[in-house]
Amino acid sequence: MTAHLTVLASLGVAILLSPEILILGLIMACDKRAPRFMAWMYAVGAALGLALGLLIGFLVAPAPHAESAPHAPTWTEFGIRAVIAAILLTVGVQRAIGALNKAPIEGEAEAEGRAPEGKKGLTTRVKAWFKSKFPGFGSSDLPLWRRAVRSALLGFATMGIHPKCVGVAIAAGHQALQIAGDRDRTFGIAVFAIIAMLPAIAPAVIETAHAGASAAIKESSERFLKSNGRWISAVILLAAGAYVSWNALHEMPGREAPAKAPAATAPAA
Repeated sequence: MTAHLTVLASLGVAILLSPEILILGLIMACDKRAPRFMAWMYAVGAALGLALGLLIGFLVAPAPHAESAPHAPTWTEFGIRAVIAAILLTVGVQRAIGALNKAPIEGEAEAEGRAPEGKKGLTTRVKAWFKSKFPGFGSSDLPLWRRAVRSALLGFATMGIHPKCVGVAIAAGHQALQIAGDRDRTFGIAVFAIIAMLPAIAPAVIETAHAGASAAIKESSERFLKSNGRWISAVILLAAGAYVSWNALHEMPGREAPAKAPAATAPAA
């Protein structure tokens, strides 16, 4: 349980230190017409996106088994673990490269409406699709309900569609289902979800407690997360990827289990 909980908490911290989640939430909390409402809608969308990633992780995870019960690994289980490990390692490398190159925070310029022409990131593509389905969605003067939908959609896209975050959530869902016991499993999921949701819900809480504070802390938060958050997140993801890789190799079909020593027999009287 301790090992599983450590991995789940580490994956939650990896999302916690993802700069785009907090910064985009702070941008939503700086809305001129309804900052608190937009910030909470962003948090709701992010929660739905996180739930989607966890659900996928639950679906691809094998059923938990007791340590004492015999268990025959399958190639399907090995393949799923290998894919999840590859995702974590890939995201970890991307975080490290982004930190090394001091790359801009993805989605920030798009959310603020200052994205360069011809450059279409995830947020721009999602908004373009939504605009094609709902004419007037991209207008600069939207009704309150459409602005709320846009904010929730941005939160969902950031947490539930973006490969960097949804991959981590899938890994967490898969890892959580390896915990035997409903109570321990629920606790592990709660630990991950609470930590992972902090950057999405913090802007709403900050704006509710102190109106206008989001704009004041955006610059300092962005500076810290760009310089430190990506490195810490990269290290955590690489370590989690290595752990899942080790589990995949340990559970590879065909590996011979260590032979048990024969039980000692009492000498004949």
